Amino acid sequence: MRLALAAAALVMTAAGQAAAQTQPFEARGPEVRGWAVDLGVGALYGVDSDGDTGSETRVVPYVSASWNDAVYFSPFEGLGWNLVKTDDFRAGVQLRPRFDADDVEGLTLDRPDFGADAAIYAFRRIPGNVVVGGRISRDVSGVSDGTEVVLQAAHQTVTPLGGLTLTGFVRGGDRNLAEAYYGVDAAEALANGIGVYAPGDGVHGAGVNAVLVAPLGDGWALGGLAGWERRLGDVADSPLSRNDDAWRVGAFLARRLSF
Repeated sequence: MRLALAAAALVMTAAGQAAAQTQPFEARGPEVRGWAVDLGVGALYGVDSDGDTGSETRVVPYVSASWNDAVYFSPFEGLGWNLVKTDDFRAGVQLRPRFDADDVEGLTLDRPDFGADAAIYAFRRIPGNVVVGGRISRDVSGVSDGTEVVLQAAHQTVTPLGGLTLTGFVRGGDRNLAEAYYGVDAAEALANGIGVYAPGDGVHGAGVNAVLVAPLGDGWALGGLAGWERRLGDVADSPLSRNDDAWRVGAFLARRLSF
């Protein structure tokens, strides 16, 4: 499921709406007025999806919408509102989806189901068209009762091939979140012949993403993505984390409609 989530994010980035919603990069076009709807499709190949040691390819359709670049919805960001929106700063709230965890190959486990997080975020642009900031989210669906913090820095520039966005990030969480996705209780340990594992809070991972978007005219965009993440801390030591490195590459096509 995390691969499908990444593919949806990839398509969203194609139309540019994700960055426009929450991150105040330098404007490269007219300000969004009224409704903007993004339609697209992406294909993504990834290795290691939340404990699964195999690889997988997904083709995922995508649709999102925003109004006046303030209130927005997408499968990746959920429902959000930019409470503060200036040229170089944005802050707001979101109700974000948290997709169900994949099965771990060879093990019988009670994995977390689909859930929802309430989140707050803030991003500031600094010189060089670099945006720094982060998000704090809390499970409100009873799936984990956990809290996650994501910090990131991103740079956007124009190349001969199109717009390039490079992002580095680190994420962490509390004990509840770690135990829900990487813990092993006594019953699971006995059923699978593995040890009990109770991870604590701290840093869970860090990585980088690169997205290249080439406008095709009439609202169309074509592009590609590459990303890598390394699990860290207690979640990396979990018996459910058999491969601490995850990576993905993909391509996408999308179109923006405005009215």
